[in-house]
Amino acid sequence: MPEVRCHFISVIMGTFKSIWYIIAVFFVSALNMIKDLKLQNFPSTMALVGLGIFFIVMLVCFLYHFLRWRRTKIYIEDETLIIARKQLSQSKTTVKLSSISTVNLQQNLFERIFDVYSLQLDINSSATAEKVDFHLVFSKPLAFAFKDHILAYIDTESDAPDAASEQQAENVKNNQITEETIISFRFKEVILHCILNFSIIGLLSSIALIAALLWTFNTETPGLSRVIIPTILSATLAVIPFIYKSITAFLLYYGFTLKKNGDKVLISYGLFTKRQFTLPLDKTNALVIKQSFQARFFNLAYGEIINVGMGDSTNNQAPLFCLLVKPETLQQVIRQIAPEFVLDQIPERSPKSALLPTSIPWLFFGILAVIGFTLFFKGWIGWLILAFFALCAYLSSITKALQLYENKISISTGIFQKRTITVFYGKIQNMSVKYGPISNRLGLYKGEVSILSSMENRSNNIGYFPKERFTAIENQIMSHESLPLQK
Repeated sequence: MPEVRCHFISVIMGTFKSIWYIIAVFFVSALNMIKDLKLQNFPSTMALVGLGIFFIVMLVCFLYHFLRWRRTKIYIEDETLIIARKQLSQSKTTVKLSSISTVNLQQNLFERIFDVYSLQLDINSSATAEKVDFHLVFSKPLAFAFKDHILAYIDTESDAPDAASEQQAENVKNNQITEETIISFRFKEVILHCILNFSIIGLLSSIALIAALLWTFNTETPGLSRVIIPTILSATLAVIPFIYKSITAFLLYYGFTLKKNGDKVLISYGLFTKRQFTLPLDKTNALVIKQSFQARFFNLAYGEIINVGMGDSTNNQAPLFCLLVKPETLQQVIRQIAPEFVLDQIPERSPKSALLPTSIPWLFFGILAVIGFTLFFKGWIGWLILAFFALCAYLSSITKALQLYENKISISTGIFQKRTITVFYGKIQNMSVKYGPISNRLGLYKGEVSILSSMENRSNNIGYFPKERFTAIENQIMSHESLPLQK
């Protein structure tokens, strides 16, 4: 592809991102100046000087981003994406197309006005797994041309890399009509997903905070007016995060659709900011099935797909490939997009004897809470905390599960929320096994496996199971081909 630049609007966006806080201060100052003018008072000299400094800073930032944009060229040469920048210090970034794990398109409200797209590229590397590797702003035709060209190369067989040409990119465009819609979610289904995915820990913390404030309010007789206002304010602040999360989640996942095109899946969603992820399935490291505490009552689950470095550019979370549905429906979706990840066996639960070593750390801190609250405050609060910790230990023990397949492993963990990750043995980077004197006497070990992923999904704990299970996992890891690391 020929040399191109990002769209000029990227200069304006970069300038705004650099000085948005200065613009906010200037806006407040401008309101005061307008107020002075209405009162027929001319702005002070300091205000005019500040206005001049603001425009100078804005001009400097604009020139910086303009020169950076002007001297940056982007092109694809053979098998490589090249970003060349010629300034005082020249730089040239080269990326092999084969290392690109995801090609994502995003368009916010501002970008929609100018009909441009943000092209986000992630590479299959642990070094950059926590961020978007390349963020390029192009016009709509150019963004789709880059996307199609890269995907065409990814589709090319490794023994014929030169076939990733313009003709193949055109073929990808023509084949888009064969896209198969796997599942889509209506308005009420998105709302249900948002409602049932509140953080139970956050909810309990907020309830505890409100209860403590109300208790203080009922026991405080003098200075009633000084107590009621902070109480109402604190209760409001405790509720706002849940309302905010529900609204933003709905705006985020509005119009959620999952499609499949050949060996790639396409995930699109968003109301104001539209996002589209294109995932080559051969670069998928794992699938994660999650159930929030509330969703477990309704027997609902949702799925996340893990490609290294891939995720939402804001929170860098692994993107969802399916919202809350029945587990059977979720397995049907997985069977359609990646049948090798289907879980068709009943997992092995952690033995009942594992409750003892699991409970020890929980009960230890619970007993400390009882002692502390009994000595310095009210003992019943400590006993309440101990009961809560005992419940956490029990839920943690019964939630843990493990299932070994011929070429993959599924691991379930959680307390209130349940999380099940499915990963191939060849994708596991390492495994560690631990045991204490009590668990060793019971013949139980616990462990942890690490995969190539972002921080959230990199380490995966395995509960207490017979040591033979860990020996079997070790043998499977050794017998399967390891995942080649890319730095």
